[in-house]
Amino acid sequence: MLMADTMAVFFVVLGLTLALVSLTLLTRGLWPDAVHAATQRAHRGFVVPVLIGIPVAGVPIVLAVTLAKLAGPVGTALGAVILTVTVLHAFVGVAGLATCIGERLASASDDGRPWRATLRGAIVLMLSGLLPIIGWFVLLPAAFIFGSGAATVALFRIIVTAASRTTHYSPELAFGAPSAGAARQ
Repeated sequence: MLMADTMAVFFVVLGLTLALVSLTLLTRGLWPDAVHAATQRAHRGFVVPVLIGIPVAGVPIVLAVTLAKLAGPVGTALGAVILTVTVLHAFVGVAGLATCIGERLASASDDGRPWRATLRGAIVLMLSGLLPIIGWFVLLPAAFIFGSGAATVALFRIIVTAASRTTHYSPELAFGAPSAGAARQ
């Protein structure tokens, strides 16, 4: 192997590692409530999210591969969209897992900066994934599967919480009767 080949592999792995850590922080910044719910799920255990994550992660991957093989270029493009959505969904849960890891490796400098726990956990998780065989074929796929399941559980938890906060049906409001606040004006 030439030095140029070695450097190419090194920089591809380095770039991919940095991109995955950045994606973890991005999902925490974009969907903090979902990541918080996934973090709470990670603190309670790993079995349920993994069992839920297997079909949630597996079905879109099989669907994308099938579309790419059967539908040609259009299927390949549609499969890429499906995989992109699946990865974003999974990384909400991976960010929760990374936050859980980072909180268990607490630092005094975290006061007022909760994202640092996510950063620390993501770095530990992604660097652990560089370990040959175990990291590549066990740890990173398990994190992806866990992330898919934890994000799904978090999504359902957010939906149920939002539904329980909604007000009950009121015929006066439905048929245009003035509300109490409007009647005072």
